[in-house]
Amino acid sequence: MNISMRKYLALLWFALVAVPALPAQSKTEYPAIPRVDVHAHVGSIENMSNYMAVRKTLQDKYGEDLALWINVKTPLGPRGEGLPWLKEVEEKFSGRFLSCLTNHEISKGLKFSPEEVGEWMDRGVVGYKIWVGVSTAINDPANDPTLAKMEQIRLPGASVHIAQPYPTRWVQDPVKFWEAQHAWKAVLDRHPRLLVVNAHMLDFFNSDEQLDYLGYMLESYPNLNVDLAARFQQVHRMTREKLRSFIIKYSDRILFGTDISDVKPDAVGDIAERYHRCFQLSETESLIQGGFFGRTETKGLALPREVLEKIYWRNAARIYPRVKEVLTKLGYALDKTPTSGAG
Repeated sequence: MNISMRKYLALLWFALVAVPALPAQSKTEYPAIPRVDVHAHVGSIENMSNYMAVRKTLQDKYGEDLALWINVKTPLGPRGEGLPWLKEVEEKFSGRFLSCLTNHEISKGLKFSPEEVGEWMDRGVVGYKIWVGVSTAINDPANDPTLAKMEQIRLPGASVHIAQPYPTRWVQDPVKFWEAQHAWKAVLDRHPRLLVVNAHMLDFFNSDEQLDYLGYMLESYPNLNVDLAARFQQVHRMTREKLRSFIIKYSDRILFGTDISDVKPDAVGDIAERYHRCFQLSETESLIQGGFFGRTETKGLALPREVLEKIYWRNAARIYPRVKEVLTKLGYALDKTPTSGAG
């Protein structure tokens, strides 16, 4: 082999192996599928305008249709507190942002009474976000009347946080972690019709063994669902084929989410690229530079179209009130290729 040929082969090897994958830039193969982010800390009306700029960037650059967000950070409170804000959101954004009640002080109990959750649902609220943390407080019998009312009216627990916050793999005290998980199981046992979307894959998304336990939970509680928020950067921690098979098997129970929060005007492009990475991890088998958070290079899962549709919008339309209605009003022909709704 002459020197020129050896140099050529060395350069070819370097190009194929040594150079890391670049961030995905290709447009989606699924521009007609609407996407719903069920775990978004949207907050203020001003922030919503920045979210809409992210939506436009995703459309223009990648052909991806981010249709609407479930807002788990709202100023709504007991006795109608925040109702003018809710009405203004509806008027300005035509349903692109659907609001939840929020509860971050679970040690003090659920702050909304059974009557109030019914009233807020009538006003257009689509869920009740509850932050439990590494705590057993959700299992307090004093919460049962509100949870029973949610069962009755089918108001979902939206991105309910169990055994949070989370470190790289487990909480620092595994005993407290399991106490919190078992307390949640006790609640589900008492309220089998409680429709719920647990945040962050119920914090069982760090190893193949954890996937097995998450499968047990999904099999045991038919009204339990989970969102992918803040978990795309952890895809590489599990065996790819096992994870892919898991998501396909339980595709009726998994929803797209990001855990997005404030978006500054100068960060719109970066946020759009983060969303694109999540979509590429779901849709392709390319090497992608991380998820919404984190930049670990990961091979995409290349999920089938029917699975993507369930995760991106069908499950949200089944679980959350108003989602299907809003998508239809925005112009999406939900069982056909959308002819509008992209504006």
